[in-house]
Amino acid sequence: MLPYIVAVVVVGLALWMFRPKASTCGLEHPGVIYNRWRNVAKGYNMDNFMNDTMPLKEPHTYKTVLKEALHLKNEEMKHYEALMVMQRVVATYKKLTMDGDKLGKEIKDYIEMNKEYRVMYNESVQHYDLVDAFFNEKDWTVDPNLEHEVQYSYRTEGRRLRSRKFIKVVNLPLKNLAMRCQEIDLINTWKWYQSGKVISTPTSKGTVLCSIISILSRIFILNRAAYCWKLNFRLPDNSIVIAYNGANNRQSDYDLPALPTGFAYPDIFYHAFRLIPLTPHKTIVISVMESDPKIWFLTREMFIKQGKTFGCRELKLMSDFSSDIHGTPYQEFANHPFYDGL
Repeated sequence: MLPYIVAVVVVGLALWMFRPKASTCGLEHPGVIYNRWRNVAKGYNMDNFMNDTMPLKEPHTYKTVLKEALHLKNEEMKHYEALMVMQRVVATYKKLTMDGDKLGKEIKDYIEMNKEYRVMYNESVQHYDLVDAFFNEKDWTVDPNLEHEVQYSYRTEGRRLRSRKFIKVVNLPLKNLAMRCQEIDLINTWKWYQSGKVISTPTSKGTVLCSIISILSRIFILNRAAYCWKLNFRLPDNSIVIAYNGANNRQSDYDLPALPTGFAYPDIFYHAFRLIPLTPHKTIVISVMESDPKIWFLTREMFIKQGKTFGCRELKLMSDFSSDIHGTPYQEFANHPFYDGL
């Protein structure tokens, strides 16, 4: 019991140290800047996504379409395109099921019987959830006070804190920030408490897996070990998304080994960044995340405050430690095709 009491004290001190200050940013409020950009640039939205993932016109071709999705996934940098195809298959069987058509169950059973398709389906569920967090504007509570010039909003379900969203305008080029989000093996260069590593297994073809360790204190319950799979893609509005989706509760999908002992194992549903170029040297950063941190002793209000503190602090660290590429470890990766045109 004593470690949990100490943990509560540590969390309480952290919340007090990083407590939010009232903001009077007026028209330069990051949410205002984002909404202005979205209206002018006709930013990608939930309606666009639903149009891009409409049910198949010929549902009986689902086996051919699933083969196409798997082929795309196994190509370099085509994972997102594969999941968008899978989203159409999912939309198809859901519509058929609602209409009482037995073909809906046939499609679902076919996916369940094939591990590669089943893994893609599981990935598509997480992909949909992060898209919903970025683009569904319903049910968000916006905190009126900025912290580190970051706007915080959240969605709750009973006691549980669900999606969290953070918006910050950073006076740096998009590429600088993209490299900090993308290069997980270098994450400790800007996020001092975290280290990451890209890994692979014999059954992970087409999925980029990584392990992430977070060391927040000497109290094990505040330290985290997690498996994630990474997804990055560009949207038609010139923004890019780099997402880390949890695999702690799906280790058998990729035949992952056991996580190291001495850590808590949170369920990370998604932790994603969307980067929007305003000018060559100014970028809107939007972060969304949802997880179950497995800290059962926190109240609902403490979850909300803790979520704000760590999410806002994360974007401040990214802003503070992304000023350069040349002369840093990131220079080695600057010519990777993902960064072309950034």
